[in-house]
Amino acid sequence: MGSGKYSALSGAVAREQALSNIAANLANISTRGFKKDRISFAAILRGAKQTTDAKGINYARIRKIGTDFSQGGLQTTGRPLDVAIDGEGFFKVRKGAETYYTRSGHFMLDQNGMLKTGEGANVLGAGNEPLQFDTTLGKDIFIAETGDISINGVVAGLQIGVFTVPDTEQLTKVGDSLYRLEGGGDRPMADARTLQGNLETSNINMIEEMTAMIATQRAFEANSKALESYSKLGEKQDELGSVG
Repeated sequence: MGSGKYSALSGAVAREQALSNIAANLANISTRGFKKDRISFAAILRGAKQTTDAKGINYARIRKIGTDFSQGGLQTTGRPLDVAIDGEGFFKVRKGAETYYTRSGHFMLDQNGMLKTGEGANVLGAGNEPLQFDTTLGKDIFIAETGDISINGVVAGLQIGVFTVPDTEQLTKVGDSLYRLEGGGDRPMADARTLQGNLETSNINMIEEMTAMIATQRAFEANSKALESYSKLGEKQDELGSVG
C-alpha cells in the first residue's frame, strides 16, 4: 500500500507543478514576444526497477520544462520603431555588461539617439555594436526587411541585427521576454526578415492552455483522492491491528 501512496503523492506534486506552469503561460498571454513553457513527465524508476524496486508502481516526476520557441502572431502597430522577426532568430540587446536575446521588438530612441528596448537595453546591430541614430538627418525612419535603416530617405549605415543560436535549449529565461545564452556561439542571420510597424505577440493559445489546465486539474484531483483513500485505509489498518 505504501508504494501506491507514494505514487499518488508524486503524481499530485507533478500535476501541481504543471498547473503553476500553465498559470504562468496564461499570465503572459498579452506579453510581446513571450514564449510558452511546456512540461514533459517521466517515471522516476525505469525498466526492471519498476518491478523490483517499486513493485510495478509508477512514480511520476517532471522530466523537463522546455520553452516552445514557435513564432507567435504578428500585430500591426504602424509605429516606425516596432519591429517583428518573421521566421527564426532573435534580436540581441545589451544591458550593462550582460547580453540578452529577445523576440520583442518594441524599440525607442533615447535623447542620444541610441536604439533601446523599453527596459533600457541597447539594441545591437549585426556587428554587435549598439545602434545610434543620427537624429540630425530627420525623424522619418524606414527599416527594410533586411534590417537596414534609412532616415529621411538617406541610408544611415545601420542594420538591426537578427541572430541565430546553436541550440535554443541553451537559452534561459531571465524575465521581460529576455533570454541569456549559455555557452555563446550566436551568429548573425543573413537571410532574416524584419517587418517594420509590427510586433510579435505571445505564442500562447488560450483554448489550448485552458484545455491543458482542465486535464491537469482532473489528474491532480484523482491523485489527491487516491491519497485520501490510502490514508483512510491506513487508519482502518491501524484500528484492526495486525494478525501475528
